Amino acid sequence: MSSLLQLVNEVLRRTGQTQADTLVNAATPVAQAVDFLNETYIDMLHRLKAQQLIRQGNVTTSSGTAQYNLETDAEINSLISDSVTETASNINLCEVDYTFPLSHDPTATGRPTHFYRSGSQIHLYPIPDAAYTIQYHYLLKPAALSDDADTTELPVEWEKVLITGAQARLEKFLGEEAEETYFLYRDGLDQLKSRSPLKPHYRMKGFYRGNA
Repeated sequence: MSSLLQLVNEVLRRTGQTQADTLVNAATPVAQAVDFLNETYIDMLHRLKAQQLIRQGNVTTSSGTAQYNLETDAEINSLISDSVTETASNINLCEVDYTFPLSHDPTATGRPTHFYRSGSQIHLYPIPDAAYTIQYHYLLKPAALSDDADTTELPVEWEKVLITGAQARLEKFLGEEAEETYFLYRDGLDQLKSRSPLKPHYRMKGFYRGNA
């Protein structure tokens, strides 16, 4: 797997720029290449929801507490809603909005069957009356790449597409024609999508997917 410095230098080489010995105190255009690699990296993680990028988390409930934080490397919007499960019963919790408890019994307690997102937390309904284990899956929240030796969470075979996306952004920054390179990046994303295993289907398929 290539380091950030290696990735940056490949982007610089492709755009005809002088390569760098280190990223410490980097100046233009090295600093921009770092930024554009990070932008492309996050873009790829959001677009390519492949199984390699999915992580599992768990929440252990406490009696009387409805809201819980996710794992530190997860964001609330990266939560895969069909994956939220109460492990003892193997029941998938149904995602609803915050008005759901108001239209039912806001003080109801028991084994959770529903959840909604609020801020950076998930709220369970009914309010847990005991210790339950809630398992969920989420798309990885990447840390920004900054040091010479940093590496991505992407499979090695995806690096070419990452470099092409950063190249297109740097070409645009430098005032060069970037349309063809950006097209190659999008085409590369499409090919990765077609070849990559998609996330598993957590909830059993059926005609009913309502919130009641």
